[in-house]
Amino acid sequence: MLKTRIIPEEVQEWADTIQDRNPALMVKFYANKAILLATFESLLVGKEAIYGYFVEFLDKENLKCEILENYTQKFEHVDICSGLYAFTFVENGEEQRVIARYTYAVNNKGKITTHHSSINPE
Repeated sequence: MLKTRIIPEEVQEWADTIQDRNPALMVKFYANKAILLATFESLLVGKEAIYGYFVEFLDKENLKCEILENYTQKFEHVDICSGLYAFTFVENGEEQRVIARYTYAVNNKGKITTHHSSINPE
């Protein structure tokens, strides 16, 4: 069943936690053998690799994430969440806004098993 604008708690908490800029907090959202495919990164597998990614990604001044649009497909053992989010941060004294698209697979234990993110084409 496709639901519009209903954001699963895990995905909303992930977005809200970005502003804490703490890689250890971000990794807690992921399953042990989770896969992250980020825009400017090779395929990352497991919490250690994902932690390393967040060390660099979260190193942005005043970083925030807002979910703009979400569609969730609910299945017996996994929810697939796809949509758009906006990252805002300060770079060289100026606020930047980057719109990206995402897909999360969230298992029935509330952990992200797969996360794909890429800059939204203009």
